Amino acid sequence: MVENRNSEPSDPERVPSGVPWKNFFDADGNLIVKNLDTGEKTSVKDLERPIDPVFLRFATQEEQLSAAMTVSTTNSQGKPRTSFFERVHPSFVKRAPFRDKKNVAKGAGHVKINTKKAEAAFENLFIVQALSAHEGPIWALKLNEKGNLLATGGQDGVLRVWLLCGQGSPEPQWNEDYSQVFADGKKTTDIQKKSIGAEPSFSSSGTFSSSKDTNGKDIENSITNREIRIQTKHPRQVLKPQPFREFVGHKLDILDIAWSKNDFLLSASMDKTVRLWHPSVNEALRKFQHSDFITTVHFHPMEEGIFISGALDEKLRVWDIAEKKVVTFKDRLGLITASNVSRDGKHLLVGTYKGICKSFHLNQDQGTWTLQQVNEVEVCSRRGKNSKGSKISGICFKPNSEEFLVSSNDSRLRCYRLETLSRTCKYLGHRNFCSQIHPCYSEDGEYVLSGSEDRQVYIWNTEPHKVAENNGKTDQNEYCEHFIAQNCIVSCAIFVPRVGWKKTKAANDRALNNRVIITAGYSGEIRIYENVVQL
Repeated sequence: MVENRNSEPSDPERVPSGVPWKNFFDADGNLIVKNLDTGEKTSVKDLERPIDPVFLRFATQEEQLSAAMTVSTTNSQGKPRTSFFERVHPSFVKRAPFRDKKNVAKGAGHVKINTKKAEAAFENLFIVQALSAHEGPIWALKLNEKGNLLATGGQDGVLRVWLLCGQGSPEPQWNEDYSQVFADGKKTTDIQKKSIGAEPSFSSSGTFSSSKDTNGKDIENSITNREIRIQTKHPRQVLKPQPFREFVGHKLDILDIAWSKNDFLLSASMDKTVRLWHPSVNEALRKFQHSDFITTVHFHPMEEGIFISGALDEKLRVWDIAEKKVVTFKDRLGLITASNVSRDGKHLLVGTYKGICKSFHLNQDQGTWTLQQVNEVEVCSRRGKNSKGSKISGICFKPNSEEFLVSSNDSRLRCYRLETLSRTCKYLGHRNFCSQIHPCYSEDGEYVLSGSEDRQVYIWNTEPHKVAENNGKTDQNEYCEHFIAQNCIVSCAIFVPRVGWKKTKAANDRALNNRVIITAGYSGEIRIYENVVQL
């Protein structure tokens, strides 16, 4: 219950006797509200802090107040308030690992790993690079299939593409006129790919061209170095310090991003549009109008001219890009907050705001696309406070497996079998009460990675699923490694594929690759960490 004292100073009849006005307003004149259950007071202005937009759309005022307190706490540099979480993990009060005096033995930039296990797999983790990427929170962070381009989007509505260094492949160059690829019904499969010539269609040296806003005016994009200076023993330029390409066009937050195998980009936004881009073209190639926020978007992995979108209008759509029309859809599914497509393109998973995960078969027969629901499961615990489904924030498939992972707003990651939707494992430790945090697997499926609302990144080893003496319950994996990654909520965290990265050999001659993790958060910063393997 929230008490809102919305009285005016000129109306003395509404003012409790003997209470001075300073108890109702803060120093800036903002109205103060009080949580009667905890006694916690905060300004109404705190409710305007950057909280997950999907959560804000449907949350009650009290839920918004609690979420605002979470954001305010995680951004604080002092001792955090404990009323929302009731108890705070000791690592919660530590600052970000730019300069940790306790870790000087391993060198500047070393990140302390917290774990219940005797040995930590990421005990040699160092921060290697930091960039100021966006104004405001970053909601989406996606690598392309080749692993040499990173796309980011967030509250500022700008889609930025970054070039990865040291991936063992040349800088991307495109000679085709991709602005005409989907024109007049022409699809990418109709184009004969040519060998790379002497002159690419635009500069690929790391600079980028200006794009146009919605009024058609050129936006001068600064190519100022966005790199943040850090002290670290192992500096590495994982990303070039300025965007490779910067696209302006969306009017509101970008909530999701998708890459195709030929480097086309889809961006889904709160402005109710999905836009198609290519890094070789300044402007959007296509715009697809919806009737509500689009929370999730994916290319069909086998048919580049097809994509799937899910929105808060409870409708799942399959689009033909060339024809610019919906070829099939399913409605009344609930508020769609997450989705994913299997590598073969035959299985489609959809998650809703009420915690229902639905499985569909996506088929094409003689040019006709069909969606057939196969099964559904409520993502929740068997008993206790989490026995009611919470918003599903992310879904991902495990590489080379028939399993998939679901994250939800009860701070749980649950692994299910694709065919039966039976749960195989549950991962615990991180905090995700109101955010659209997506989990991800490493490319070999050995680790699960997730951001968290307590400024940390959590890593679980997927191999030994089983926990001793679990009383016959579904396997629970609480043995995670975690570290402070940002000064704010970590909204995105991904592994970088290890192809082309520096290899070392351990004492037993087993080849090892350094693991690289890219993180992003509500501050708009990208921070990159590398587990440096020591001989």
